[in-house]
Amino acid sequence: MDVKLKIEKNEVTGFALNYRAKIGGNFYEVYRVDTAHGFLHEQRHWISSKPIPLHTPAKDLGYNVTFYVLQIKKNFERYKEYFLQKKGRKNEV
Repeated sequence: MDVKLKIEKNEVTGFALNYRAKIGGNFYEVYRVDTAHGFLHEQRHWISSKPIPLHTPAKDLGYNVTFYVLQIKKNFERYKEYFLQKKGRKNEV
């Protein structure tokens, strides 16, 4: 996972979290959550690269970074499996 943070005056004002998986010697973007385009959204690349708006009660982007890092850590194997199934590459490492 790579993490990009935009910080101003000790506060997170923007971020991008990308989970990429190595499959067959190449890296593929599997899941992304970020604040690009002016709003919090995710991209589930096993479905589409189209942004899906996320609605969260937390206004603190620092909290959201922590929350989504933990979500990715908890679910990365499942996300990769979804991606492999969509690409017709089940059980490939």
